[in-house]
Amino acid sequence: MSTEALVLALSTVVRPTSAAAVFAMLSTARPTRLLLAYVVTGFLFSAGVGVAVVVLLGGWTGPDAPDEVRALIAVLLGALSLGYAAGLLLGQIERRVPVRPADGPTPAPDSWLGRQLTDLTPARAATAGVLTHLPGLFYLAALNAITNSTANNVSRILQVASYNAIWFALPIVALVLATHRPAEVQDVLRRLTDWIRRHERPILITAFGLLGSYLVVKGVVVLMS
Repeated sequence: MSTEALVLALSTVVRPTSAAAVFAMLSTARPTRLLLAYVVTGFLFSAGVGVAVVVLLGGWTGPDAPDEVRALIAVLLGALSLGYAAGLLLGQIERRVPVRPADGPTPAPDSWLGRQLTDLTPARAATAGVLTHLPGLFYLAALNAITNSTANNVSRILQVASYNAIWFALPIVALVLATHRPAEVQDVLRRLTDWIRRHERPILITAFGLLGSYLVVKGVVVLMS
């Protein structure tokens, strides 16, 4: 797996929406089947999108593609990331981590995730697995890095699968521990979600700012060389 894609994958292990979803499922009487539906459906969806992108667009951004094209794609992704960070910094973009009401374990019902996680069923958990793992800038940047790293489609597919395995590490661990230590996992996720909610804006500004700066500098260096 390319180093760049690995770093991007590790940076997405703990995400507020997925942590809130897993917490809600662990709070139910039968969390295992819900977590299984969440992981399997979400993984198949995001991995399927990733495989389609790296295979279909491999000729555009692969190792044999012109350096200028690959550099321009990096600059474009970097500019989008910096723009998002700037929007958050200036208050032009509002993000709200799904939070728990004071008297319950699930996210607030007025949030989109809260509505999805109300009266949980395997079908709703599966839908949440997709909605909390929609491709974003970090995923697109990782797919671009994977495509750049090799011209071998088998290697690209394996890298996409590895990225998604890391991306789903939190719900996978929760699924493994659900039958043994559900209370302990639930407590950790509650604390983690609350901490992320309190620090969400600076975390996102820093993450997208670093990603954007790296990609822009990387692309500009190639274009100037």
